Amino acid sequence: MPATQVDKRSYLELIKDKVDEHGQPYVAPATVFISHAWKYKVMEPLDVMLEYGEKNPHHAYFWFDLFTNNQDRASHLPQEWWKTTFRTAIGDIGAVILVMSPWNNPIPITRAWCLWEILSALDQPHVKFRIRFPRSMRQVFFESIVRNPDHVLSALSNIQAEKAEAFLKDDLDMIFKAIESTIGFQKLNTLVNAQLREWYVQTAVEIVNEVAMEISSADDDANVKNAMDQIAVARMQHQVGSLLSDFGDHDGALNHFQKALVIHQTTLGEEHLDTVQVYNRMGLLYDLKADFDQALDYLQKCLACQVKILGTDHEDTARTYNNLGLVYNHKGDPEQALEKYHKALSVVEKKFGQDHLETAPIHSNIGSIYDRKGQLDDAMICYLRTLKIVEKALGENHPEVATPCNLVGLMYQKKGDLTKALEHFQRCMVILEKSVGENHPQTAMCLSNLGLIYQTQGDLENALEFSQRAITIEENILGSQHPSTATSYNNLGLLYRQKGDMEKAFEYYNRALEIRRKVFGEESSETANSYINIGAAYQSMGALDLGIHNFERGLAIQEQLLGLEHVDVATLCNNIAVLYQAQNNLDHALNYFQKSLGILEKVHGKGHLETATTYNNMGMCYYRQGDVERALQCLEQFSDILEKHFGSQHPQVLATKQGVKKLQEDQQALLLEKESKKNQMKHDDDNDDATKEDDKRDPVEEEEEEEEEGQDLERVGEMDVVSSLPSSTTRNVDEEPVNAGDGGANTIKSGNANVTSTNTNSNTTKTTQQVPSQDKYGENICCVLM
Repeated sequence: MPATQVDKRSYLELIKDKVDEHGQPYVAPATVFISHAWKYKVMEPLDVMLEYGEKNPHHAYFWFDLFTNNQDRASHLPQEWWKTTFRTAIGDIGAVILVMSPWNNPIPITRAWCLWEILSALDQPHVKFRIRFPRSMRQVFFESIVRNPDHVLSALSNIQAEKAEAFLKDDLDMIFKAIESTIGFQKLNTLVNAQLREWYVQTAVEIVNEVAMEISSADDDANVKNAMDQIAVARMQHQVGSLLSDFGDHDGALNHFQKALVIHQTTLGEEHLDTVQVYNRMGLLYDLKADFDQALDYLQKCLACQVKILGTDHEDTARTYNNLGLVYNHKGDPEQALEKYHKALSVVEKKFGQDHLETAPIHSNIGSIYDRKGQLDDAMICYLRTLKIVEKALGENHPEVATPCNLVGLMYQKKGDLTKALEHFQRCMVILEKSVGENHPQTAMCLSNLGLIYQTQGDLENALEFSQRAITIEENILGSQHPSTATSYNNLGLLYRQKGDMEKAFEYYNRALEIRRKVFGEESSETANSYINIGAAYQSMGALDLGIHNFERGLAIQEQLLGLEHVDVATLCNNIAVLYQAQNNLDHALNYFQKSLGILEKVHGKGHLETATTYNNMGMCYYRQGDVERALQCLEQFSDILEKHFGSQHPQVLATKQGVKKLQEDQQALLLEKESKKNQMKHDDDNDDATKEDDKRDPVEEEEEEEEEGQDLERVGEMDVVSSLPSSTTRNVDEEPVNAGDGGANTIKSGNANVTSTNTNSNTTKTTQQVPSQDKYGENICCVLM
């Protein structure tokens, strides 16, 4: 520094006796420590200090090493000094600002001594730690997210403090050991990323608001230029909304989309393509918020404009058909969804050919409908076709292959082929680690699915390791309050429940519930599913009243959102009935079983496997009531459906038939026994002496005979047939999993279309014990066409 070279002093020593124009000393005890990388240009940290000083004019005294240290006599201080004197000084100052640059790959996180300064702040709770970027970086950042908001997720994925370097290995070892023995790299990364997310969102919103205000106050004479500027602001609002949606702030995103829509409607009109694009995004956002009617309203507006402007055979029109199918699927109307998907596919195949990349996500979505209906072979055909198309178009190791590869793995898992499922998940993992990196939400998705495979195999330790790795990534990149993180908390709760650690299970279930209530509201499908999972946990503990209470809370929400005739409502009615049956409250149980059966027969028909489960459960309930005739009717229906689906020689079919046959034989034997007694009594009535005796019978004897008859009926409920028939079964509600963001995860880019994977609504599967909701990442992924 030229000003200090003559006297070989620090800049602080040079100005320590001077004051500013207000009489304030230039030098005083520091209130803020400035942490920065030595690779920076000096104006970068100075710009951060100037901005801070403008906002805090009376509280800004900086400890900045270039000013406070004598640059001509700098010496290498021992490690002990850093561990004691330096750390104490940070505590005395009480605030640290970390100067970050560039915005998408900050240098300080790559340098070990910067990590030490961060640690010295984070490890002392009273020290305020803040991240700031030079003002010049704000515009660079904003221009980047306007081009593509996904750049932010990539930037957050780059924050991996454990990969930092130092000039001296001893320094690196000392710093890494200190981090590992205190807060750990995971927490350090999480805290840094939390500050980065806050800066990214705050800066994006500030800039777009500043630009909007500047444009709105411009000279009205420049009408044409003003209109063009307004359109530019609308596009910025659109991209900022996308960024907020990525971070799970759906209400904030909706606010910016609405601002963009108003501008487009005013400047371009209702039927301009830019306006139409906002209709599409708002429709998809309302879908994420489970407000399906609003979602359909905006997407129908989008479709009407596209048909008028572009025609019915345009690829953009096809994308809207696809997205309408997505909403109908989530709303629980698979037939309408399938119709829209086939319309989309017809348009795309006609224009581009049957094996074009544009067809891949639509095949995937059609597969999700078959999956939902239990037609697993048909679903697998669709998913395999999707995979083949993407591989042919982009190559076997392209990052976009990961999504269909994941879907095929999930389908193998459903079909019980865990070896092939594991093979596909591992392939997906290799592709993602090479493309987006090991610290990305998409990679977390794959880790979660690998964890679920190990969990299914009973390898709970490996399952726990993979699940926790997924959560670490999501907490780092998306934050602890993101819907996708809630999904992983839910799955971890299930895993701990399976391990028998109910305290941990409830901890993670309740974390998921808290996030969902905050993000989606009390009356949302996500919140309902959390109540259902908590109810299942109480059920497994034998706390049936609490189980029923939480199930019925979930049911009330589902009925409001999905209607009274949705398959998920039927599933939950079945599960509530099983709990009432366990309490021996058979009337309530039958009421819920009948409600479940009525819905399933209307939706699936009488011959569907889901219907069979309820017939079985109702049969067992009638059986316990002693109504053997109705029990037999239900169990025979159950047996007939099983035989239709699995054949007459399937072990379950044979066992069921054997049980029903034994029940029929025992019932027939009981009827014959009763008939024999009646005949004997009639014979006795013909005898005069017996008749006279009957007239003199003791009332006690009559009561004993009635009790004996009652015991005969009661024996029906105790027969060995119970061991030959399935017990009452509950069904699992596989809730809608949540991605890493509206536009961030599982994206297939096809031409100008960003095909973003989101997920379908609940699925129902049978299980012989109550299993709560597993959020399988990527399961039944529906591809949104942007």
